[in-house]
Amino acid sequence: MQIRAADEADYPGIDSLLKSAFPGPEEARLVVCLRAADQDTLELVAEDHGRIVGTIFFSPVQALSPAGTEFYGIGLAPMAVTAEHQKRGIGSALIEHGLTFLTTLGVPWCVVLGDPAYYSRSGFQPASVINWRWDGDPEGDHAEAFMIKPLGNHALPDQAALVSYHPAFETV
Repeated sequence: MQIRAADEADYPGIDSLLKSAFPGPEEARLVVCLRAADQDTLELVAEDHGRIVGTIFFSPVQALSPAGTEFYGIGLAPMAVTAEHQKRGIGSALIEHGLTFLTTLGVPWCVVLGDPAYYSRSGFQPASVINWRWDGDPEGDHAEAFMIKPLGNHALPDQAALVSYHPAFETV
């Protein structure tokens, strides 16, 4: 298996994988919208014998404190691995490769909305521990699933903040 940057020739395979991995087409549409908006900071694929068996996508996010301080980082979404290739470490390898590369770019932190048991294995913690919330969850129903991880030598900000993803996340 090889992890590499996705290119345009991979898009049909990524689309197919996302549509098979999630209950609806929303994640596949999200990726198309983010690419069209030039918000595809990093897109990787895991390839096994010429077949795409995993994918991960990172796009910019912004956090705003009540005092008006803006913080910029990255969001991980979506990530998928084919059913027959799950539980082999491919998802973890995609996360590690992506975050390692983003660290070299100086990205200070990454957020994800996902399974806390899974993402905590990669060092993510609930963003609520630093009083950060996702603006798409005003009631806090998904607070445990909205997670953050500092990258490199960066410390997480010590101010409360509300995190916003690109508007494409609201349209899918």
